[in-house]
Amino acid sequence: MAHSIEGRLPFLDHKVVELVRNMPVALKIRGLTEKYVLKEAAKPLITETIYKRQKHPFLAPPSTFKPNEPLQELVQDTLRSSLMSRVPFYNHAAIIDLLDQLPNMDESKRSSLDVTLMKMLSAYFIQEKFGLV
Repeated sequence: MAHSIEGRLPFLDHKVVELVRNMPVALKIRGLTEKYVLKEAAKPLITETIYKRQKHPFLAPPSTFKPNEPLQELVQDTLRSSLMSRVPFYNHAAIIDLLDQLPNMDESKRSSLDVTLMKMLSAYFIQEKFGLV
């Protein structure tokens, strides 16, 4: 996030922050709809499809296994490293087993693991950045 482009700059205006800070939660979240008041305010300006769609995260680009490509080499080298074995909540032997299986998996299965691999990689870099590994 330190090197990304933030597309929601208008929401950082202090007047907007002050207004929303003082709103009751029922206007911010209604049922399973987050940012309820924002969606209602924008409703006349957006399509019905956009209005009705569920919130979804922005995910990193896929890292689907492509041998000898820089991203795959980073994933393999980092997740196999001895430092990764010190990142809590992960079974390092299971990670290595998974990495060994990647070349033999069909593309669909490998693609389904992209998010998991990126989360493990992110956990490693966060641990490393803050001197925890």
